[in-house]
Amino acid sequence: MKYQSFGFGVNSVALTEILPEHIEKVFSDPGAEMPETYDYIEYYHQQDRKVTILTPNVEGYTNIEDYYRLHVGCAPFRAYRSCTDKFKLRVLEKYFKKPATICIGIAYDERHRVKIHEKGKLTYEYPLVDEKITRKGCIEIIEDAGLRVPPKSGCFFCPFQPKASWQRLARNHPELYWRAVSLEELSDKIDLHPKGLRNLWPPPLTLTEALNPEEDWECGFCYMPLDKQTKRMMRE
Repeated sequence: MKYQSFGFGVNSVALTEILPEHIEKVFSDPGAEMPETYDYIEYYHQQDRKVTILTPNVEGYTNIEDYYRLHVGCAPFRAYRSCTDKFKLRVLEKYFKKPATICIGIAYDERHRVKIHEKGKLTYEYPLVDEKITRKGCIEIIEDAGLRVPPKSGCFFCPFQPKASWQRLARNHPELYWRAVSLEELSDKIDLHPKGLRNLWPPPLTLTEALNPEEDWECGFCYMPLDKQTKRMMRE
């Protein structure tokens, strides 16, 4: 069997357009993606693109925010990827009929992130890297297919966001921003940003002030298999 680990971001959508139609696209929904991503999911299905959407169940929680807020009692650690492991990777790996080949959407300009090619009965492929398709090339593929370019994907409280992304969240979705602040402040051991999220308020007056090309972000970590070092850190 062959699958695509799907994320509703630029790379995933572009990868779908170059893969054979029979390859099943599978998305594990943590229940806390940005509103723009959920809007794009609805739009994408209206374009006759099929994606299998899975709902995680982690110790009785189907929403990643509820799990960390009510069960763990803190925000996800940036140093680890337990959120990825529990709400993405385990859910997907349980769904895949093994042995299976999994296609991952990593653009050529991020090829340094390719670390794992085999994991048990799963084999991982990176077609965008193999074809030397950059993120810019991904956008061109999407536009040539007549599709809207998707927004940046990732949970609204993802700890991998840079400062510009947090400011964008504060400006566009202040209610989500303050939920992220309250989640961060459940534990004084965790700091999603060196100065703390509360210190990023108020956001810049104009959106352009919050955008920095060097801080472009998309949570591609969620669909990457864990390397041995990361798994060892999680066990410690």
